[in-house]
Amino acid sequence: MCGIAGILDLDAAVEPHRLARMAHSLAHRGPDGDGYFVAPGIGLAYRRLAIVDVAGGQQPLSDERGDIQVVFNGEIYNHRALRARLVESGHTFASGSDGAVIAHLYEEHGLGFVDHLDGDFAIALWDGRRRRLVLARDPVGVKPLYYQVAGGRLQFASEVKALFASGLCAARVDPQGLRDVFGYGQPTAPGTFWAGVHDLPPGHLLVADDDAVSLRRYFTPLAGDPHDLLSGRAAVEQFRSALVEAVRKRLPDEVGFGATLSGGLDSTAVVATISALLGTPIQTASIRLPGSDLDEGRYSRLAAKALRVDNVEIEFSGAEACEHLAKTLWHLEAPQWFGVATPFMKVTRIAAEQGAKVALTGDGADELLGGYSWYVLQRLEERLGRLTRAGLDPLRRLILGRVLAHNGAPTGAAAHMAGVPGQLADAGGRFGGGAPGWFYLWSAMDAVAPALLRPSSGTLAPSPLPAPPVHTALHRSLHYEYQTRLPSWVLMLSDRLSMANGVEVRVPFMDRALLDLSARLDPRVLMRGTSEKHILKEALRDVLPAPIRRRRKKPFFTPITPWYLTGPGEELAATYLGPAAVRAGGLFDPTQVTALHQAALRGAGRTWEGTVAEWASMAVLTTHLLLEVFHDAAAAPAPASLPAPLASALQRAERR
Repeated sequence: MCGIAGILDLDAAVEPHRLARMAHSLAHRGPDGDGYFVAPGIGLAYRRLAIVDVAGGQQPLSDERGDIQVVFNGEIYNHRALRARLVESGHTFASGSDGAVIAHLYEEHGLGFVDHLDGDFAIALWDGRRRRLVLARDPVGVKPLYYQVAGGRLQFASEVKALFASGLCAARVDPQGLRDVFGYGQPTAPGTFWAGVHDLPPGHLLVADDDAVSLRRYFTPLAGDPHDLLSGRAAVEQFRSALVEAVRKRLPDEVGFGATLSGGLDSTAVVATISALLGTPIQTASIRLPGSDLDEGRYSRLAAKALRVDNVEIEFSGAEACEHLAKTLWHLEAPQWFGVATPFMKVTRIAAEQGAKVALTGDGADELLGGYSWYVLQRLEERLGRLTRAGLDPLRRLILGRVLAHNGAPTGAAAHMAGVPGQLADAGGRFGGGAPGWFYLWSAMDAVAPALLRPSSGTLAPSPLPAPPVHTALHRSLHYEYQTRLPSWVLMLSDRLSMANGVEVRVPFMDRALLDLSARLDPRVLMRGTSEKHILKEALRDVLPAPIRRRRKKPFFTPITPWYLTGPGEELAATYLGPAAVRAGGLFDPTQVTALHQAALRGAGRTWEGTVAEWASMAVLTTHLLLEVFHDAAAAPAPASLPAPLASALQRAERR
């Protein structure tokens, strides 16, 4: 819905030009206007993407007296019901915005206001009477929120670049954040790639006042009773009802919208549900990768035809990927070692040009329902472990190797996967005794890190993760998704690469009712044999095309070596993987970078060694390019004058 930013300084006046720079850096998130609040010790800023109460929903929002001021990014889906109750309690509203309920809920419930919200949000609330700043982030991190503390000053923003734009902190690499890129694929909250910058964890409040800055958790995912699980037809029916309602509440009624359609189960389920609710064709978009074995055009066309939607195919090439990589990293603000999802930014740009302000996607379904092959592999390993305990480990390795080969794993993958249980036992302290499904991949990059990274990061261990709640083995494993990949990669990508073009992505699978329901589901309705997301397939059996329902899970990735290391990316790789760039950056060992680059060119996609080397090379390349992009941005000129809304806010502050 927008971008927010602010500065709290209880010892000095907030300098208006810093607030203006922060808002200016977020203009892409809110092309429809800006707004400000300034008072002694506090400055709030926002950039608006008008979706709800388009004519009158400007921010900041406040209570009746103006003592409580709010800026927020996101959507509150139950705002009408909340408004009705608040009006009954005597509250009055100056705006029809969904966010208008926040200040009044805080009046009624204090810090418990967040427990009444059904939505995706990042909120900043200033309580002038208590001189207290409250930051809040939705349960799973659909909307981003970062902060930085120095002495008696705290600044926050929807994106890290706004913190740098204030001039109050510099863009420097955090050694632990870089290490976590190689431990988890991305930094994990509250850490980030940037020194001194914190990622407000999902499901948390931050409270800052004269006494202290403190974090408080208000939501824990997958906290359920393993002895009281929902199964069978009752589970399927409840899931379908919750999913339909999750989609329905995310359909905007004031602005244009569309949906992505990859041809995979998740996006097809969302589009099928929208079509059933509306009864009319909707606008969808699919990404095509011509000439690549990662192209899913066959399935997206099949789904579009079966669902009778107006689907637009958007082709994307390696040359485009290289051309737009720097801009993509500017928005993502962290290195990447999977194929970067640059094509999605093109999809949202075209959607914006055609008048859409909202896009629905299938993001989050795999994390909600255990959709990745790693969970099938974990289940297989549980059974094969009996062979090891019986002294038949060679047989375990043989069976595992044949299963992986049947599923197209590169040569050498079986040897690595077979050793994962032992590696997990050695690293168990990092995970509180649990078993993350993605450790099959994390452990491979983890092994590369000590030699590749310079000692400042290479001697560090990846950040420990909090232990999951007591639950079934599958729920405990899925819990790590909510601490790592889901907020820091999956949802981050969809937010950044859509808001880059002023389009808001909505993710029905991350609905609060579905999150609560998932904690109660019997693993047997999530996984049936080797079929993942069984409950979704059954719940929408009547509207999903049969070939899509039967299709094996295939995550969306873009090519790495053919796009970024050879062909159109050969010059890019030579520049950012070359010895000069590595020595100048000072983060990686030049000899190791060269060796990994060559290994990637020899065997990426064919051998496990080559595939891991490809990931590591991509991480190094994007790290160097990211730092260059932010170094150049630091030299960009700031706005020459204060925005008119900020000047007006300053005049109002003088009159108070």
